[in-house]
Amino acid sequence: EELSSTPSPNGKILPKAFARKFKRTNILQLLRVNPDDIEKMHPSLLEGIRTTGLTLTERRAIHEHLRDVAERWEEKQSDPSVEKKWQWFQSLKIKFKETLNAYTMHVEKYGPPGNHPYAQRNNPGGGGCPLLGNQCPLKADAVIDYSEDYGYPKEAVYEASDTQRPNRSASMRSSRRSSQPLQPSKVKSSETEIMEELRERLQLDPEETDVDKKLLRELFHAEKRTRSLEKQLTQAGLSLPQEDISYSVAKAKVAGLTEEIKELAAKMGNTADSKEIAKLESEFGRLSQELDKYNNAMMLTKEWAQEQEDKERQWEADVSPDNYEALQKIWRHMPVNIRDLSEAVLTSAPTPNGKVLPTAMAKKFKRTNILMLLRLDPADIEPMHPSSLEAMRTTGLTLTERRALHEHLKDLAPKWQLMTSDKMAERKWMWHASLKSKFKEVLEKYDQHVKQYGPPGNHPYARRNDPGSGGCPLLGNQCPVKADLATDYNGDYGFPDYPVYMKDTVAKSKLLSMEDIERRKHEDELEYGGNDSISSPAPAAVSEAHGGLPVGHMGSGLLSAIKKAPQKEENGPPSGPPKGGMGGLLAEISKKKPKVEADDSSAAARAPPPMGGLLAEIQKKAARKGS
Repeated sequence: EELSSTPSPNGKILPKAFARKFKRTNILQLLRVNPDDIEKMHPSLLEGIRTTGLTLTERRAIHEHLRDVAERWEEKQSDPSVEKKWQWFQSLKIKFKETLNAYTMHVEKYGPPGNHPYAQRNNPGGGGCPLLGNQCPLKADAVIDYSEDYGYPKEAVYEASDTQRPNRSASMRSSRRSSQPLQPSKVKSSETEIMEELRERLQLDPEETDVDKKLLRELFHAEKRTRSLEKQLTQAGLSLPQEDISYSVAKAKVAGLTEEIKELAAKMGNTADSKEIAKLESEFGRLSQELDKYNNAMMLTKEWAQEQEDKERQWEADVSPDNYEALQKIWRHMPVNIRDLSEAVLTSAPTPNGKVLPTAMAKKFKRTNILMLLRLDPADIEPMHPSSLEAMRTTGLTLTERRALHEHLKDLAPKWQLMTSDKMAERKWMWHASLKSKFKEVLEKYDQHVKQYGPPGNHPYARRNDPGSGGCPLLGNQCPVKADLATDYNGDYGFPDYPVYMKDTVAKSKLLSMEDIERRKHEDELEYGGNDSISSPAPAAVSEAHGGLPVGHMGSGLLSAIKKAPQKEENGPPSGPPKGGMGGLLAEISKKKPKVEADDSSAAARAPPPMGGLLAEIQKKAARKGS
């Protein structure tokens, strides 16, 4: 009433149809809410907003207003609360695209607004748009005509949120001090308040000791971190309970609120009055918030976590016997070296008990390749790269196959879950979680069907000529019992039905090891160490006393051996080559020295022609020693 009676900024009066539309189709009110505030809204508030009866112009405006927020929601889809908001926007976007496509096609066929002729009753063949009323997209869009101007701001001016509504005097003071930085003082005052709260809580003496100050600092940082985390959770759409709600109270409240919401939803479906629907929608939003509050409080308790663990443990214990039986059934049909065999070999080579594997089963093993994991040791599956697991084909798996896979991989999932801080391990855990979720879904559907129509062997089917006789009415693989027997594992083909796995063997490298290199080096030294030939000099000998380093690299070296050689000549010429396994040049020198001692007068005449380098130096020293 206020909207349709109060003059607008340019003196006009807003039509009642506009006022009614803005208040009842309340999603339009988001156009005057800051997108940053919309981003932080709880998903139940957005999902409770009414969107029926929107025109194309209104859908255009809403999409333009929310598209940047939707991109931020899309980036944070890992948060379930944000994912709900993103899905809500996607439903709006899909409806907007449908409306826009219908409008565009209609305009292309019959013309745009202003040049859109309509067919005449007395001349239906004269052409023009044949649709009546709001069936025509152009008329439907013009039901609320936004072409007129009522003086409200066209710019992005939004209503202030609850946290952004200071009083007038405060805003005037802040405008006068706009040049002064306010944020540091606010932070400083909040930190001071935290310290004062901690002092009051601990009731410390005015004269604080070093221990008191240390305790205050630790508590201050802990309190500051807690508040920061609470703020982040609130911005993510997770409502934290203000009071400490026990598990029993939260569980009872969740059960009661769930029943109330169901009754309310039934009323909304049976009510045609728009005012009553608006009241029911408001009540639905309130109850949803209450449900989220108590549900979050319940999930934060230790009792709830323990209950979930107990349920999961009990479920595993219940399904484990049937799962292991399914695993043994498949093992009896699957060769251990399944990965090395082709489909042709599988369907032609006899099995251990003389049978031949059916073609359909061989194709299933080779094409739905996730089944080949059953012949791999779980210890070899654990370190596999996640991309290898994610690329495996899982479509068309029967319940028996899903049972076997779950039993085979169940010990790996807890290990991967403990390492979810590692991105690779997290991907493998999520891959296993998706397999487990699908297995639970198929198993629940199978159990419900068997409970209603009977187990295999006592599962009657309805007859066409007598549909009222009872029995399972589903045809083919729509029946879960038939779907599970699409690949029948009740036979036995003689393969081992116990854990026998294929081992990957890595061929030994042909490159020499360090031990081989050292052994060959030692053999070469022994082979070349005693060679006395000058024309083919041997490699430097290796001294054991110096850890195998070559003699030529030592301080004594060749000159040291030469200096020691003349001292031995006084007792007579050496009987052979010098000790130490050295030959070549030193051997020649030792042969020449006795001749110098026998005939001193003719030594200079018979001396070999002067040579340069090391040999000349040796000859000079030998001549001086002889004289």
